[in-house]
Amino acid sequence: MGGILPPVERRTGALVATWVSVSLVLLLVGERVPQSFLRGVGATLFAPLDRAVLVSDRLAAAWRENQQLHQRLTELELENGRLRDGAREYTRLREELALPRIASSPLEPLELLAMSGEPIPASATLSGGKDRGVRDGQVVITRDGLVGRITEVYPFSSRVSLLTDPGVSVACEVESTGVLGVVRFVTSPTAQLLFTSVPFTDTVKVGERVLTSHLSRRYPRGIPVGRVVRIGKDPTGLTQAIEIEPAARLSRLRHVFVIAPPPDLETRK
Repeated sequence: MGGILPPVERRTGALVATWVSVSLVLLLVGERVPQSFLRGVGATLFAPLDRAVLVSDRLAAAWRENQQLHQRLTELELENGRLRDGAREYTRLREELALPRIASSPLEPLELLAMSGEPIPASATLSGGKDRGVRDGQVVITRDGLVGRITEVYPFSSRVSLLTDPGVSVACEVESTGVLGVVRFVTSPTAQLLFTSVPFTDTVKVGERVLTSHLSRRYPRGIPVGRVVRIGKDPTGLTQAIEIEPAARLSRLRHVFVIAPPPDLETRK
């Protein structure tokens, strides 16, 4: 029989016979052998198998992750291509309409030193002034959105009027629909940031984002200002009173960025 079977099958038969013999021995003397010894033998025998299984699982997980990354990379490449095409088309349209080119503004990082106003802060003091090139009228933002606007500049510090200053108003628009309005902070009957001057004929939904609009001459277009959280009526009953939650966490400010306002700064907001 040994000469008839191929070498591979002979080795397999030998292994099976060995395992059967070991199993019979364990059945006969298993109760007399210490459990710790059996566990040690089992751990030694099966350790290579455990490592092989672990390696195979990791290889399979790495392969799946690699496939997912390749798919995501392909999707991003396609999306990037669409964005490049859209940017070229946008540039051509602006050139055809003779609209001014929108340039990105450099960011000047500053630290917030103090906040003023009761019970809700309306202004803040920043760590840079004329020494850092800060100028009156510059816009203050965080990575989340609009904070306010520089209203006073000193040699080594500056003052920013926050969105929670009742004297600040910002021309804004709803991101998804382009509905126009003005964001301002009111203290009566309750303190809240409102998106005002929106007629009832314009549809605004809870959850929509509000950005600075192209009508603003003091703030660059497209800066996030807040998100709609409640829709009601103006006290006069003529327009909507839309409450928004600020995009920037004004109560947790620590570091901000100062950017230049639009080049054609005027008094109109």
